[in-house]
Amino acid sequence: MKQLTMFHPRFLKLAASFTWLLAFGFHATLRAADAQSSNQMGSTGIIHWKLSTQNSSWVDKPDLALSDIVPVPTSPRTLVLVDSSKKQQEIKGWGGCFNERGWKALMSLSSDRRDEVMHNLFDPKQGLKLGFCRTPIGASDYAMTLYSLDETPGDYAMEHFSIERDKEKLIPYIKAALAIRPDMKLWAVPWSPPSWMKENNKLVAGKIKDDDKTLDALALYFVRYVEAYKAAGVNINIVMPQNEPDIASNYTSCVWTGEQLARFIGYHLGPLFKREKVSDTSIMLGTICDSTHGGYAFWVAPSMQDPNVRQYLAGVGCQSLASETMRETHFLFPDLQLVQTEAECGKTNSNDWSFSEKQFGLAKKWFEAGASMNMIWNLVLDKTGQSTAHWAQCSPIVVDTKHKRVIYTPYYYCYKHFSSFVAPGAHLVASESRLSDRVAFVNPDGEVIVVLENSADTDLPVALNIDRKQSEVVTLPAHSFSTFVMPPAQAP
Repeated sequence: MKQLTMFHPRFLKLAASFTWLLAFGFHATLRAADAQSSNQMGSTGIIHWKLSTQNSSWVDKPDLALSDIVPVPTSPRTLVLVDSSKKQQEIKGWGGCFNERGWKALMSLSSDRRDEVMHNLFDPKQGLKLGFCRTPIGASDYAMTLYSLDETPGDYAMEHFSIERDKEKLIPYIKAALAIRPDMKLWAVPWSPPSWMKENNKLVAGKIKDDDKTLDALALYFVRYVEAYKAAGVNINIVMPQNEPDIASNYTSCVWTGEQLARFIGYHLGPLFKREKVSDTSIMLGTICDSTHGGYAFWVAPSMQDPNVRQYLAGVGCQSLASETMRETHFLFPDLQLVQTEAECGKTNSNDWSFSEKQFGLAKKWFEAGASMNMIWNLVLDKTGQSTAHWAQCSPIVVDTKHKRVIYTPYYYCYKHFSSFVAPGAHLVASESRLSDRVAFVNPDGEVIVVLENSADTDLPVALNIDRKQSEVVTLPAHSFSTFVMPPAQAP
């Protein structure tokens, strides 16, 4: 018999077959191991995943398996660590602002389409689930024209006070929301007091007259407002003295100091609310929009350090450039309720993806500063986005009034990734990661919510470790928002 050498064709053929069998067996073993690992992870829990990208919004992705055993990574990935036992401030709710121009845009739609939009804003079972909203006292910069509720000069007794203008657009807008969300809470703030209460006698810009007679009349103005709205079927739960008190703009505005706000609350508004038994409406200091004057020391300390003021103060509202003021206040008074009162509105009506990414960063910033509520500015605008000051701004929902079309912008879905999942009574919780664009919460029932953004131009592999249970690795698409939900039964 002729001896076969290792170079003989038959030998080479046999060797190739044997190599193939080895390779097949090796890969089969790997697949079996992977399946076993997946089954083991799945047996300890799951995480639900909702994803939005520039091309596809609000997509249900396959559930992630959770394991008590931390797997050895086979490729580079970013780990997101969450500890739901390390609770921070309570989250009271989510909201936005009612404005005349928003209602005008909505009224251009058919009743069915308008109802659809309102449900996608306020229904507690769908959409943004907004339940704590804002309304202006008199004109905001998104009123149709400038006005206050008493423009009769010298009417210190408020004999000519009237909300008839509000009954045209603002109150119908609010009542349409209340029909869907009867438990909705409402807070109110003026952009300007009546013009005759200001040094320039105009609704635009100017400073408050801070003599006692004027401040008493302004306190009565607030009392009449709360009473009139209640008579109209709308309860006002919170009032704040002045929107953005450091800005003298080309629309309704008024400049105050922190000391003036403290004196008004502690020696005029608070005592009058008490005498008139306005017990269902709280008073907050706000809306502060500045930290450069001295932050807490300038804006908040005059109220917090005076017992006559502090007794009437339910919290502090901040927006725009005042996150440091809130952060300082939260550091000194961690149990004080702090409200982010208005999201930034953009410098154009672009309503693009980059604007929504900016809003994610702002939401994260305010929660880290201590905010217990997060507020959208305008909820709905027409395609122009124009204010009375001819400043185009963004909104989560845009109405094409010409073609009767509704556009849900990327901002809408960014906000929905938070508000649709995080319930009132939730708490912000501790998280850690190389991925800075993250926010985590625990709901009252123990459900853990993790909201992540990938703002990079490339995809990002991540794994979640929630309460020492770790998920498999998934890929966050470039420029995306993700919400991960660990059901409450899996919480420790």
